Amino acid sequence: MVEGWLIDAEYITTNDRAVVRLWCKDRETFVAYDKNFKPYFYVLEIDEEIIRDAVVNKRKEIIAPESYEKKLLNLFGREVTSFVVYAKHPQHVPKLREFFSKFGEVREADIPFAYRYLIDKDLACLDGIRIEGKEIEGKLKSYEIEKVERVNREIPELKIFAFDCEMLSTFGMPDPERDPIIVISAKWGEKEEILQGSEKTIIQDFVRLIKEIDPDVIVGYNQDAFDWPYLKKRAEKLKINLDIGRDGTSITFKGGRPKIAGRLNVDLYDIAVRITEVKIKKLENIAEFLGAKVEMEDIEAKEINRYWQSDRNKVLSHARRDVIHTFMIAKELLPMNYELARLIRLPLDDVSRMGRGRQVDWLLLSEAKKIGEIAPNAAEVAESYEGAFVIEPERGLHENVAELDFASMYPSIMIAYNVSPDTLTSGDDCYIAPEVGYKFRKQPDGFFRRILRTLIERRREIKKLMKELNESDPKYKLLDIKQQTLKILTNSFYGYMGWAGARWYCKACAEATTAWGRYFIKTSAKIAEDLGFKVLYGDTDSIFVSKPGKSIEELEAEVEKLISEISKKLPVQIELDELFKAIFFVEKKRYAGLTAEDKILVRGLEVRRGDWCELAKEAQRGVIETILRDRDPEKALNYIREIVNSIRAGKIRLEDVVIYKGLTKKPSKYEAIQAHVKAAKKAEEVGIIYPVGSKVGFVIVKGVGNIGDRAYPLDLIEHFDGENLRIKLRSGEEMKKLDKDYYINHQIIPAVLRILERFGFSEAKIKGSAQTSLDTFF
Repeated sequence: MVEGWLIDAEYITTNDRAVVRLWCKDRETFVAYDKNFKPYFYVLEIDEEIIRDAVVNKRKEIIAPESYEKKLLNLFGREVTSFVVYAKHPQHVPKLREFFSKFGEVREADIPFAYRYLIDKDLACLDGIRIEGKEIEGKLKSYEIEKVERVNREIPELKIFAFDCEMLSTFGMPDPERDPIIVISAKWGEKEEILQGSEKTIIQDFVRLIKEIDPDVIVGYNQDAFDWPYLKKRAEKLKINLDIGRDGTSITFKGGRPKIAGRLNVDLYDIAVRITEVKIKKLENIAEFLGAKVEMEDIEAKEINRYWQSDRNKVLSHARRDVIHTFMIAKELLPMNYELARLIRLPLDDVSRMGRGRQVDWLLLSEAKKIGEIAPNAAEVAESYEGAFVIEPERGLHENVAELDFASMYPSIMIAYNVSPDTLTSGDDCYIAPEVGYKFRKQPDGFFRRILRTLIERRREIKKLMKELNESDPKYKLLDIKQQTLKILTNSFYGYMGWAGARWYCKACAEATTAWGRYFIKTSAKIAEDLGFKVLYGDTDSIFVSKPGKSIEELEAEVEKLISEISKKLPVQIELDELFKAIFFVEKKRYAGLTAEDKILVRGLEVRRGDWCELAKEAQRGVIETILRDRDPEKALNYIREIVNSIRAGKIRLEDVVIYKGLTKKPSKYEAIQAHVKAAKKAEEVGIIYPVGSKVGFVIVKGVGNIGDRAYPLDLIEHFDGENLRIKLRSGEEMKKLDKDYYINHQIIPAVLRILERFGFSEAKIKGSAQTSLDTFF
């Protein structure tokens, strides 16, 4: 018997049979093989003769079920007779699924073989594993599984290896067909190494380093789309084997994603895209947001070629900075993903690539197996339905305001009213959703209620343990990561029900949940008004209230009474989320406030968007700060005029006027050619290709044509003096002038107008000299 942590699960083919291979570690890495697990899927509503006689003729082989059995299973809580069809090899399953789909309903045929094994054996990656079996020969310590079970262990200490590549391109984006790798930077633990020399030596040293360090996790930033494919192409040209798998095999690409045997390859960009607070997902921006940014002199990527010729130390410093940022980001982001991997059971690298809906899907698949529930197939389309109720925000500036938050409102509704696809009914003794009329059985507990209660109870237990610890205790941070992970998945359930890709998609469930949510907001607002509060704004799961004549301290006490009254009438936990000394609402989901702790909070305004230049964001930040702290509209107006004057005088930096916008598809696929698309096309003319999903930075210059015609990508700008830009083109350099009027009239003014107009300013007043007092708005 051997114990350790399960790191990864996959399968290999031996003698035409699929053999499950589990990568594990304790003090050392070991592998375990299970050759007795067979691929299978379910078929409903089909004659047994069809299964017995099924044959699929292919050019190279004949595919048929290896065996089958009849079984009673649950389908949305009711018993159904199902056939379990076993295939000889996982690659046969798609062909058999296609065949049986003509005669009956096929279920669970899209679950990858190794992950089917994890579900059926109740195993979870990054949790403990106990294996009974005999030791067999292999390059690593190896076992043949006779019995396997999950054991509870804390997350292991995984060895993380970060890397980043620098390429030498004389013009445009690096091309692996022609441009060499000049530096690979690496970091692990407290150590770093900058690999340089001939390209062949660099890549060989990189392979050697991975083998020597033997990392469990290899991380990079956008390495799946860029670094790994580039390395593979350059290694092929130089006849170098990238044999960095723990079994000595080379890196492979499955579905466009790199796979390294025995090691977890995590692209941190996949995780960073879910950080909505950072609009431009550059490596340094993510590092700064996470508090992991290192202060080092740096150069732009487009300057690498120039400095490689004149001052290579700057390139090496750039490479070192990037890999330090990558490593530090990994240290911040991976712990929660470790917990997610263990919670939904799958390998870390796959979990890190999944959206929340897919993560919930896998959690439900595991839970369904425990109760003998057949999983539905994923929905193909999602129907729209009415969303949350909104109490329109009051205009003007408000003092002493409380924000009340309905903690986990939608999960609480789903639990309180047993909302689940298997409880949807037309019978009696049920909960009836307001407005929409859907009915849900009160008993027994539905599939979703059971799971949500378990998740919430586990989180409650963890938070109870946290109260017994000091925040500086390392155990506190680990528990905090666990409870945050549980919160994320719990709050994802409502959105999951209305997601088109969900196996348990249920429009009625999603629609009923929002209907109850609207009822909660309306009822809470009525209770507040009956107690003398003024409801300033309400949306989805929060309301903002004030009480005339009350200080902020008095308001806090009054709010506690309000919370008590709401809690008596509604089955939801409500909390005082924030106290504001001052707050203003622009429109729904857009507001800014000065908290009791003297912090400014901004929600939904342009300062949080990426398609405005930095100067516009700075202008809006200044206006918000002036209104909330000084209550002085004239001062805010003068501040904007100073910015306008600085633009006209050319006292601005290039980074202040760059506008960023994302590419959702290839530039050639756009029908309406927007400014950022035209900028991307200009870049393509000189060999710079922006991948789908990236942000294009551009500036607007004076000239003829529309805005797109005058948009030039940042990567082509060689110099800017506040007014004139030197732009590098394939035909040479051109001088252009910044369109100052565009930035004043289409960036600065719009960014502040939607705020200032709430206080009596029109665009003409902002550009002119009219004065307005705020006294009117109290």
